[in-house]
Parts: sequence; C-alpha cells; structure tokens
Amino acid sequence: MSIDVVEVKPSLQTERLWRWLAIGSLGLIVFGAKILFIRYFGSAVPYWDQWDAEADILYKAYLNSNLSWSALFAPHNEHRILLTRLLSLLLFELDGGWDPILQMMVNAGLHVVAIVLIVLALQRILGPGQLVSLVAFSAVLFLLPIGWENLLAGFQSQFYLLLIFTILALSGLAVAPAFGARWWISVAYAIAAFFSMASGALIGAAALGIVVLQMLLRVRLGRKEYAGAAVLLVMSMVMIAFVPNVAGHDGLKAHSIGELIRALLACLDYPRSGSFAGILTNLPLLAYAYYVLKTRPPRTSPHWIVLSIIVWWFGQILSLSYGRAVAPTSSRYLDIIIVALPVNFAILLFAARTVSIDRQHGLFVATAAWLVLILPGLVLNTASSGFPSVFEKAAQSSEQQASVVEYIRTGSMAVLQNKPFLAIPYPSPDRLASLLSDPTIRMALPRLIQPTDVSDSAMLDRTLLKGRFRAGLERVKAVVLSFASLMLGLGLAMAFMTTFHKSHRRT
Repeated sequence: MSIDVVEVKPSLQTERLWRWLAIGSLGLIVFGAKILFIRYFGSAVPYWDQWDAEADILYKAYLNSNLSWSALFAPHNEHRILLTRLLSLLLFELDGGWDPILQMMVNAGLHVVAIVLIVLALQRILGPGQLVSLVAFSAVLFLLPIGWENLLAGFQSQFYLLLIFTILALSGLAVAPAFGARWWISVAYAIAAFFSMASGALIGAAALGIVVLQMLLRVRLGRKEYAGAAVLLVMSMVMIAFVPNVAGHDGLKAHSIGELIRALLACLDYPRSGSFAGILTNLPLLAYAYYVLKTRPPRTSPHWIVLSIIVWWFGQILSLSYGRAVAPTSSRYLDIIIVALPVNFAILLFAARTVSIDRQHGLFVATAAWLVLILPGLVLNTASSGFPSVFEKAAQSSEQQASVVEYIRTGSMAVLQNKPFLAIPYPSPDRLASLLSDPTIRMALPRLIQPTDVSDSAMLDRTLLKGRFRAGLERVKAVVLSFASLMLGLGLAMAFMTTFHKSHRRT
C-alpha cells in the first residue's frame, strides 16, 4: 500500500495571511522577551550620559523655555542625535515627566520594527515556506540579551533608529530610479539616519557603491542616473564632513593597521570570540555578492537591496573597528554587528532553492556547519557574559538608586563620594551633586527619585500637554509590563502554528 504525496497550493490571500502571521510571531516573541528583561532588570534611575544630555541640556532648557534648535542639532560626542532628542521630548510630554523605563519600552518597540524590516527585506529573495525558517532563526537570535546595554538604557534609541532608517533608505536607493518619488523619500531616510548616529553618514556611500556597480554592469544607465550618483556622492561627503571629531576619544581609535585589523576580525568573528574559524560564518555574504555580480539582475531586483545591506554592514563594522578599536564588540555595538547573521542565514536559504538537486546535500551540510559555528557561540556568550552582565547591571542600578535617593534626602556629599566604580550613576560625584541640586532638574527627575518638596503641578504647568495623557500612558505601560510573558507565549504559539502549517502543506 502506498500513499501519494501531493502539494496543496493555498490561495495568494491565504499565503499572505500565514506570512504576516509568521512576521507577527517574530515581533511578539522578541518584544515580549525584551519587556520581560526591562521589567526585571530595568531601572528608573538615569544613567551616565542621560544626566548631561537629557537632564541638563534637554529637559532643563525645555522647562525653562530656552531650548533652541541649535541645541537640538548640536553634537553629542561624534553624533548628532536630533531624533533621539525629539523622541525624548515627545515621551516627556506624553508621560508628563521623565521615565527611563518608558524610554526602554519604546526602544524595545523600535528594535522590533528594525528587526521586522530586516526580515521583510530578506524574505523577498526566499522561496515559499522559507520565511518560517528565517523567522525561527531571527527569533532565537534577537530574544537573547546580546545588546543588553542598549536594552537597559533609555538613552539608546539612536541605535535602533539607525537600523530602521538604514533599511528604509537602502530599500529605495538600491532599486528606485534616480529623482523619482521613492528615491527622494529614501534620501530623506538617509538624512534621518545621519541625525540618529554618526555612522548614518555611511548610508549614502553604501547606496552609491551599489549604484556604481549597477552602472558598471549596465543595469542602471542614463544621464539622470549619473546625476543621482553625483547627489549621493555630495550628500555622503557633506555628512562625513559634519561628523564631529572628539579629541577625548582619540584613545579609543585604531592607531595602526594592526589594531584596525584586529578590531575588524573581532567584529567579523562574532559570536566565535577569539576563534578565527568564526570568520567562516560570513562566507555566504561573499558568495552571494559574487552571485549577484555574476548574474546581473535587473535594477528592480530585491537582490540589490540585500547586497546594499551587506555593503552597508561592512562599512559599519569598518567604521566601528577604527573609531572604537579598544572594544569593538561591546554590547552596545552588537545590535549592529549581529545584523549579518540573519543575512547570512537568508542567503543559505536562498541557495537551497537555487542549486541543483545533486548539490543540495552538500548545501545542507554547509548550512548545518554554519549553524554549528553560530548557535553554540551565541549560547556560550549569553551564558558567560550576557546574563551575568545583566545581573550585575541590575545590582548596580539598585545601589545607584539608593545613593541618589539618600543624597536627595540629606544633601550630604559623603553619600556620593568615595564609592566603588558604578556605585553612583555618573562618573563625577561633584557633577552629579550639582545636577541633583539644580531646582529645574529636581523638578524633572523621574517620579521614583523625585524629591518630596518638588511640586509636580509646577513642573506640569511648564509643559505643553500639562500631563493630560499621563494616567492613560501609565495604565498602558503597566499592562504591557504585566503581560510581557503572555505576549511571548502568544508569539511562540503563532510560530508553532506557522510551522505546523508549513509541515502540513504536503499531505
């Protein structure tokens, strides 16, 4: 007795429904996991740069009605974080005050948006049913606390804004005709990325590299395209020229070719820290670049978008290796470094549907070997560094909160001085005391540490919305924090549903 196997072909609408169900499961899994980390390990006490960049420069000036546009565009280290400042002001108004926990939650949402955009860009080169595999890999990757420094800091939205505007910009510039509506919108996205982080200046350069390749391969021609390339060149040069140079950060940079190469190898090597075998994990990127250049797909092909992401990513880690050669794989930079992992995996999935049948066994072995290189490294890093660092950060945050609250209560400098490193949330006790003693800043402090003698209504009177959305936003925040595990569980259930659907498409 034999059973015939036939493939059931669903309607286009049904297929789209399952595709968005898979994407939704990824978003819920990652967002739920991030909110759980914030709930258990996040702190409402501002940390490090937040005291100067937010408390003093932003909120104090805003409440005193002397915040200028020049201050919003002013450099913060090497970056011009206009969008982060505007987002901080928006949340300050909506919440009727300063809430680092709310900032973390919004940042978690921004990261999920960036992850979904990356997956959507990659799924365009995949075959039917392969999206589930990419979603499963991405869910495992991004629910881990790899970039925990960004996750547990309210002031790190710039990393996620950079990723969002990068994918949006490259998705247009790599395929759209020059000077069309989509092209101009993509240029605006690239400018927005520059006002998120300094490395946003490299988006135009990455797009220009793809445009030049397309011209050399004669898939993008015409005077208008040459003029568009010239605009991208000028835009990139202007952006790079306006990246500030911080003399105090010279010690963080690479001072020789050897230092640059070591830092670059560390980025390429992740997560196989210290193992040169880890560099093999990026071989799919090279093979894919060769494939695209050899096959010369038309300008509108999604392959150019994926190749532009690869070019941009390499420019990012090269810039990072030069500017932060001392510790290029610090947790805060890993959110950018790990973008290459789902791209590599998507390329392996793409290869699986394009190679001949007699080569599929070899490709299956290569994919298994790639996963063996990646997954144990991710687990080891999370167990040996990720979770211990998160626990340490939570303990430090508790000590910092106690120190700040005690100083606000007593005004005694002894509470802040002669403390172990990171026992207070700012490197200088004198500067922290000065900020905590400022009447306007005391008014703007998060409610958890706000002095009892401060009039909340007096602060709200200086805002535009007067705190009218505070109660509703507090309820929303409480619900999201309370039901984080439910979101994670719902995402997992949806993921199992899509996997079950894929496995039973053949009956």
